Amino acid sequence: MAIETLLQAVLTATPAKRRELERVIRGETANATTATGKDESRLVTISGAARLLALGRNTIYRLIETRRLDTVDLNGCKRVTMRSIRQFIDGERPANEKTAELVAASKERYATAKA
Repeated sequence: MAIETLLQAVLTATPAKRRELERVIRGETANATTATGKDESRLVTISGAARLLALGRNTIYRLIETRRLDTVDLNGCKRVTMRSIRQFIDGERPANEKTAELVAASKERYATAKA
C-alpha cells in the first residue's frame, strides 16, 4: 500500500476507523484492516507475520531479504503485506528447496490455525 493511500485513508476515516488504523500502524493486531477493507491491504508487523506463518522473526527477515515477502516502510517501521504472506503460503513466491519445505510446513500450520 502506498503511503499516499494510507494517508488518504487516515484523513477521510471516521474516528473509529482512525483508531483502528492507528492500531494497525502500531502493530497491535494482525487481523485489522485498513480503510480500504481489502484483505490485500492488510499490514502486519514482523512478529505478526512470524505468528501467522509459525516461523521465527529471523526467518521472516530472511524471507524479506530474499524478496519472498513484501514489506511497506511506515516511518521506519516495517510491515509485511498480507498479500505476500498468502502468496508465500500458496507457493506462488519463488522458492528454493529449503524454502519449499518452509512453505509446506507453513501451509500445514496455516490450515490448522484457520480450522
